[in-house]
Amino acid sequence: MRTWKRRGLLPAAALLALALPFSSSLVLNSTALAAPRITTPEQFFGFPLGSEGKLARWDDLVKYYKLVADKSEKVLYQEIGKTATGKPFPLLTVSSPANLKNLDRIKESNQRLADPRGLTEAEAKKLAAQSKSVFLLEAAIHSTEVGTAQVIPNILHRLADEKSTTVSEILDNVVLLIIPAQSPDGTEWVGDYFNQTAGTNYARTYPDLYQKYIGHDDNRDWFMFTQPETQISVALQNEWKPQVVQNLHQMGNSRGRIFIPPYLSPNDPNIDPITVQQTNSLGMEISRSLTAEGKKGVQWGSTYDYWTPSRQYMTYHGAPRILVEAASAQDLAYTYKSSNGGPIGPQEPDTNFIEPYDQSTWTLAQIVDYLDTAVFGALSNVAKYKTEWLYNFYRTQRNAVDPSADKPFAYVIPAGQRDPFATYELLNTLQTGDVEIEQATSAFTANGKRYDAGSWVIRYAQPYGRFAKTLLEVQRYPDLREYPGGPPQSPYDVTAQTLPMLLGVSVDTVAKPFTASTTQVKKVQPANPALPGDPEGNGAYLVGPESYGTAMMIAALQKAGARTFRASSEFSAGGRTYAPGTLIVEPSKAAQTALRDVSRKTGIPVFSVGQAPQVAAEQLKDNTRVGLFRGINNIPGGWMKWLFEQYGIGFNEVVAADFAGDLNAKFDTIVLPAGISRTKIVSGLNRDRYPAEWSWAYGVGEAGWAELRKFVEDGGTLLAIGDSVATARQLASLPITPALPSDEHQFFSPGSILSQRFDTSDPVAWGMRPDTPVWFGENDQAYTVTGGDVVSSFPNSGEQLQSGWLIGGEHLNGKANIVKHQVGEGLIVTFGSEPTFRTWSRDPSKLLFNAIYHGPSTAVDAAALPGALRG
Repeated sequence: MRTWKRRGLLPAAALLALALPFSSSLVLNSTALAAPRITTPEQFFGFPLGSEGKLARWDDLVKYYKLVADKSEKVLYQEIGKTATGKPFPLLTVSSPANLKNLDRIKESNQRLADPRGLTEAEAKKLAAQSKSVFLLEAAIHSTEVGTAQVIPNILHRLADEKSTTVSEILDNVVLLIIPAQSPDGTEWVGDYFNQTAGTNYARTYPDLYQKYIGHDDNRDWFMFTQPETQISVALQNEWKPQVVQNLHQMGNSRGRIFIPPYLSPNDPNIDPITVQQTNSLGMEISRSLTAEGKKGVQWGSTYDYWTPSRQYMTYHGAPRILVEAASAQDLAYTYKSSNGGPIGPQEPDTNFIEPYDQSTWTLAQIVDYLDTAVFGALSNVAKYKTEWLYNFYRTQRNAVDPSADKPFAYVIPAGQRDPFATYELLNTLQTGDVEIEQATSAFTANGKRYDAGSWVIRYAQPYGRFAKTLLEVQRYPDLREYPGGPPQSPYDVTAQTLPMLLGVSVDTVAKPFTASTTQVKKVQPANPALPGDPEGNGAYLVGPESYGTAMMIAALQKAGARTFRASSEFSAGGRTYAPGTLIVEPSKAAQTALRDVSRKTGIPVFSVGQAPQVAAEQLKDNTRVGLFRGINNIPGGWMKWLFEQYGIGFNEVVAADFAGDLNAKFDTIVLPAGISRTKIVSGLNRDRYPAEWSWAYGVGEAGWAELRKFVEDGGTLLAIGDSVATARQLASLPITPALPSDEHQFFSPGSILSQRFDTSDPVAWGMRPDTPVWFGENDQAYTVTGGDVVSSFPNSGEQLQSGWLIGGEHLNGKANIVKHQVGEGLIVTFGSEPTFRTWSRDPSKLLFNAIYHGPSTAVDAAALPGALRG
């Protein structure tokens, strides 16, 4: 097998010549050494890819990629990382043999064009003429969109084996990087499950998340970079600086047959106009290719917008994102038929829908065929005009590094932030995105404000300042309607991603130039606070509640068996004032080790005092037993599972069998993430349609529903998030009523950041700022409350929108978000909005962690605390 080499690769003829004796009479020529015809996909898999009811398995796909790489001098196979489950993540590199021997130089040229500081226009033109375009193709991002994985062997074989001017031009002028599955795990699971259920009465589609944690959200991770697969792809883009990134997807099967850019409005203004226009022009070229081949139902300018970086990292790094969405087949790989026997999809031609699809059926073979055309249509254009693509790439980057009067000069992150862990995570996110960060070596003044040494400076005029800007600024999504005075035009995804608000970091925008003595930050590191000595006598360790990383402290202390308390009110000790919720920890070697390890990871300071404070407190239950009701194919639960694991929270998933016994004997706190309805609990997954391996998600019945109610009444804590609040209302007849109109004309919040007011004396809100903004999505709700304790609510009046888009914010005025309810001996906490949405919303995540440990805790009065600490 041919594997990756840092330097040139010897062609097969040279390797063979080296292996032959010098006196050999064998004549080496291209005819004698011509490789036998490379095995076709149909020959290898035993059926044409796209055949009715058949899917090639992931393991077999990988074997085919290795076979082609072994037989062809035009293909390299490489494993460039590991997935979330530890399996290989493959990359295919395809180009001419000459280019494959010259990859280092091609890469260097692209990197130079990507950072044009000090590069003259003449030098850039020369580089563009001499170098090769880099094109990144990503398939199987969403694993149930099976045609995107099935088409790759056909594309690969054609490039490796076809002798045509089209293919030769592509290979000569383009280095094609193929990620054959952005989600290898899910591609394996979905394909294997489909094949294993053949000939049964079971449903054919894999029922659960097809990425270990986040399923369909695996391409909503493009600015927080939480998953290994995302990190691998981003590192690849940072290394190669592609001019084009093409994403292959599938969409619903009732609209057009394929979507190609241009996108629906709006475009994020932080995407360079050249990039937007290149996206439009290449999309139209692909549409032309499809139409020229008689492929009807091509649609553009609908459904998908060009707004959020969570789905399009590459656009802020100079490369158009060419989204290709083919209509799906029935049950993954079977013919989809129209319900009335007529043509599928809309039949009215329009400017963005020239030829309606005129057939009543749609097959997987057509999906593969349409995707094949879309890929070669894009590759052919980039190959034919490779110099223009490279030079325009340079132009976008030249625009980026050129200071502009209408852009900020810099962003300054002041030293001494309230939450050092949040500051580290924000900086690390920017640096992962190739953003340059400087740190002040002495105090300086900008915009009339003094900043201490250690403050960070992010200048806009740098290659990826656009990426920094879109993450650090407030988003103002335009008020777009379906028609004048009509309902809102729904964004394809969310409308806000302002990291300082989501993480709780203070960031200042500075419009005018300033001078500061700085040094480049090569690698962002957590703060390194001094570790305290051992408390003497009746002393204790103290940790403030301000950081969401405090949850990691609590989890580590629980695992260490360290007795831990949380102060119920403000107190002073050792010359410092501590807020309600401060951790008061019994001294021990295990506690010291746990606190030291987390402090080094997060930068959160730990203090010690010689005398434990006399303050009313809550004693956290040792080894608090946390249960997560993830639910089948529940993305919010998958994100929460990832977050719990990252923070070291000891938890178990709550499965159907648990409801047959005493839930209180297994759990202290149970979390219902968003998306868990009464039906999903009671009825669950249909046991007649899914085999016993999924019995954990079968319904628990009315008896199980009653057991969940009993769990709370007997002292358990139940946390309901987002639209799962409705489930908790049904369970316990909670005294809260939804307050928001269902009519989108009146109220609409499509993933925005909104104002909030917190009662920071309540244990659920410990460590929050009184006005911490919160995430609020389309399925979230605010409530009118007639009972319970309101932990947070929306301001009585004023501007509710902090970032994004909001219609009808006045309906939020004075309404409750988080409410605490005493039910029998137990507690239910309802969160109207998701405090951990996609784990972007990090600062408010402490609300969830506070509630997890608060419910099972025990009150300790001030006089008893020192004695309780000593056991």
